[in-house]
Amino acid sequence: MSFVRNRRAGVLLGAGAVAAVALALAPATASSAPADLVAPLLNSTCSFAQVDAALHDKSPALAQFLDQNPGYKAELKAKFDLSPAERQAELDQYLRDNPDAANQAAADPRAGGIAASIQQVADSCHNY
Repeated sequence: MSFVRNRRAGVLLGAGAVAAVALALAPATASSAPADLVAPLLNSTCSFAQVDAALHDKSPALAQFLDQNPGYKAELKAKFDLSPAERQAELDQYLRDNPDAANQAAADPRAGGIAASIQQVADSCHNY
C-alpha cells in the first residue's frame, strides 16, 4: 500500500508532480520543498497534451518513463483535467496526509534536477 502511495505521490509531486517518478531520472542537489519542485506545472494552464509534448522535447528520459508506465501517465493526465487551484489543493492535502513522503522527496539529491526539468517544461509547454 505504501508503495502505491509513494508512486501516487510521485505523480503528484512531479507535475504536481512527477517527483518520485522523476527522482529516479534526474541527478542534482536537493534544494527545494516538494511543493516548490512542482509549482511551475501545478500553476500551468497548459493542457496535458502540451505538457506531454514539452516533456518529450525538454525531458526525454522522463517522457520515456511515463510512456513506458501508462498508469502513471494516466494519473498525471488526470491532474491536468483539474484546474491549477484544484491541483494545488490536492497536493496540499497529500502533503498534509503524507509528510514522510514529502520529506523524502525534498531530501533526495536529485530534487534540483527535477525542479529544473519541470521549470523547462512549464516554460515551454505553451509552444506545443
